[in-house]
Amino acid sequence: MSATTLSQPRQFPGNCTLEMALKGIVDIFHRYSSREGELDLLSYKDFQSLLTEQAPTFLAACDRNRRGYLKELFKETDINKDRELSFEEFCIVLAKVTDDAHRIIHGSDRCAPETD
Repeated sequence: MSATTLSQPRQFPGNCTLEMALKGIVDIFHRYSSREGELDLLSYKDFQSLLTEQAPTFLAACDRNRRGYLKELFKETDINKDRELSFEEFCIVLAKVTDDAHRIIHGSDRCAPETD
């Protein structure tokens, strides 16, 4: 690599679809996590707002809008049990949601079992 290449700061995201999606996820997380307290922690209230406002059709399609589901998901992914989700813990939620979305897109009869 040339010295010029090493000294130039890289811009993120680029114009690739995945990079833009990653930036969007970080931006949405920060939009909701900054409502109460720390920038990089989601309270349950913020977590609930994020999913019900940003993914209402998905939640309905997977019957994830039923009573108690979001509370259980939050509790399950709060690994350190501090009653807040770090971005890393939120990524576990995203993995579960993405897996369910993948099943929906492929016409699966149901979303992933909640035990996955």
